[in-house]
Amino acid sequence: MKMTFIPIVILSLSIVACNNNKPKESVTITSEDGKEQITIDANQAGNAAAEMEKTKEELGKLTPLSAEELKALVPEQLMGATHSDLDVNTAMGASVASADYKINDSMDINLNIIDCAGPGGAGIYTMQYIGLFNIQQEDEDEYTKTIDFNGGKAFENCKKTRNDCTLTFFAGGRFLITLEGDNVGIEALKDVAKGLKIK
Repeated sequence: MKMTFIPIVILSLSIVACNNNKPKESVTITSEDGKEQITIDANQAGNAAAEMEKTKEELGKLTPLSAEELKALVPEQLMGATHSDLDVNTAMGASVASADYKINDSMDINLNIIDCAGPGGAGIYTMQYIGLFNIQQEDEDEYTKTIDFNGGKAFENCKKTRNDCTLTFFAGGRFLITLEGDNVGIEALKDVAKGLKIK
């Protein structure tokens, strides 16, 4: 989803979640140029917002993992490739571990694990996960949609002209995980995600 469109979506979700007096229905938001459309199920968005607020409060009470503990969650290999450029840092008050996996000359995967524990992590959870619920967006270049994945919701984004996809999901009750594939399709990313042992 394009960054300029995200604030509109977040604002719309907030309005939908707070407006409990009107009948619930689907809401469609169209970009100014008419090339992008996002459809939001207002009823489900309201329920999701309430559930997310509860989760955010619980996350805020947790103690964030140390850099070494978070680093230990990064798998040594994905799809037969050993990780490179392993890095752990703090962004916006949350700890983030990232690594690259070069499958071959034309395929690679980037893995990001955000520990959403503590106030900073809980804020990241709210900001980055709120857009995953009941949204569908598509233009001539790419599509974005919410899917059911591993007992929760996930965010799927793919380019239409290239086999480049991104999968974002919440796991282990505290981790926001993103797998970004360069010339790696969404089904392969889902298989990789299911094999991650992050709890």
